[in-house]
Amino acid sequence: MSTAALEALIAEQKALIAALDGDDVEGIARSTAAVEDALLRINALKPRFVGNDTKALAQEAMALTEAARVRVNVLADMTSRRLGRLAAATGKGKATQTYGRTGRMAY
Repeated sequence: MSTAALEALIAEQKALIAALDGDDVEGIARSTAAVEDALLRINALKPRFVGNDTKALAQEAMALTEAARVRVNVLADMTSRRLGRLAAATGKGKATQTYGRTGRMAY
């Protein structure tokens, strides 16, 4: 397998991580779509990661995936805490957060 597809994926993952770190909403959306496209291209190749170069790139891509996952979890936690503070500020802070029928948070 050529390493070009993996290198493209890694570049897109780095762009996604930069967008996550920079709170760039449009960049996150663009980079997420670009990562998905890169993954679809790799999947279409039916790759076999047998060479040392491809194995190393695949491992780097997996590490970047984990780094992005951690950032997403941190951002989700920060959002949850902000919602909790907002609920407390409006006097509804003691209510348990649940999802209503509309799929939106209901207190």
